[in-house]
Amino acid sequence: MCSSTIHSSGCGFGEAGWHIILHALATAPHIPERVYGLQDYFVDATDFDPAAVLRGLKWPVDLLQQPNPDTAILQFCRELHKGAHSGDPVASLLLLGPGGAGKSTLLHRLTQGEFNTDIMSTDGLRIGACAWCVH
Repeated sequence: MCSSTIHSSGCGFGEAGWHIILHALATAPHIPERVYGLQDYFVDATDFDPAAVLRGLKWPVDLLQQPNPDTAILQFCRELHKGAHSGDPVASLLLLGPGGAGKSTLLHRLTQGEFNTDIMSTDGLRIGACAWCVH
């Protein structure tokens, strides 16, 4: 490993290995310019779910949807290192309104990314989580 690049291609780290590598990147004294294999072996992994690794780290899953996810992940690590992010980088949304107003339908749309007109009226409290960010 050199100071400006980490080579990780072809190593087959798997889910646990990538969790350790990404955590190490976020806490290292120096964030490399590029991590080879991040795109091919993490972002485009087929033997595990990269989104689950990011959720496990309490990182935004939308990093995987960026035009250059490998660059976005490293930039996020730099921001973590500088203290720009602390804890779980999420927002909370509280939906209040009368019955039948569409709160559960909106929550389903936000969390699942699809509109479903067949959602039954929810009686009581419903909590959902989503992996998107508002720009």
